[in-house]
Amino acid sequence: MIKRITMFIFFVWFLSIFSFPNQTSKVSLLGDFTPILKNEITFKLTLEDIYQADISYYFEISNENIYFSNYDQIVNYFKFYQPGFEISYRNPEDRIDPYFLIENFDGFTMSLDNFMNFSFKNLNLGIIFDESFFSLSYWTQLTDLSNSKVAMTFNSPKNLGISIGFEEKIKYYFKVGDLLFSTNKNYIDSVYILNKDFRLKYESDTGKLTIDSLYFEKNENNFYFRIPLNKNLFFTFSNLGLGISFYIDLYRSK
Repeated sequence: MIKRITMFIFFVWFLSIFSFPNQTSKVSLLGDFTPILKNEITFKLTLEDIYQADISYYFEISNENIYFSNYDQIVNYFKFYQPGFEISYRNPEDRIDPYFLIENFDGFTMSLDNFMNFSFKNLNLGIIFDESFFSLSYWTQLTDLSNSKVAMTFNSPKNLGISIGFEEKIKYYFKVGDLLFSTNKNYIDSVYILNKDFRLKYESDTGKLTIDSLYFEKNENNFYFRIPLNKNLFFTFSNLGLGISFYIDLYRSK
């Protein structure tokens, strides 16, 4: 099993480096040595004016089990763009519509002039009118047109926004910088942090919390809190016990 994992990592690393010689590439490794072993390899790839991607794959090895990245944990960030056209994943940039931000956080989205938007995950079609001080959007599920919703958003120049979502029940969305959260009957309904280097998602109906960053990470199995000793070495506290972690660049071009 260890040999297969090693061969897989080497193959993807080799492919990313040599298949696209004109791109900017970075390959890094994050290793956690606690009572179990966890390794995560990350590929950051950029081809100017065409695409950007951040892809990672991890595995955790204990005495009894081996856990791998879920399919929805492999792509951290993706953006393919041409004039008037974009396919992206977790690419909030300066978008303010709450429905777009949530759809884009959970799956791939295709946008035409930032007006017509299509979510590949839930097959939702959204029309967003002028994301400026005031924005109006309409979203509907193509497989069930009765499942529609409307959002009215007020946004300030300092990236502070308030949205009213007309769904089965009225929801209120608040955006402060990279933080997006919603309320329902005065309770927190969902929380998102929309950042390339720190991603967080919480949903009250499932109680599930997912965090992904260099310093703090929580997946379905374990959590890791890494305290930097220098830029490459960390003291690590996890639900499994104490340990150390290291972060190194395996490859960097341009």
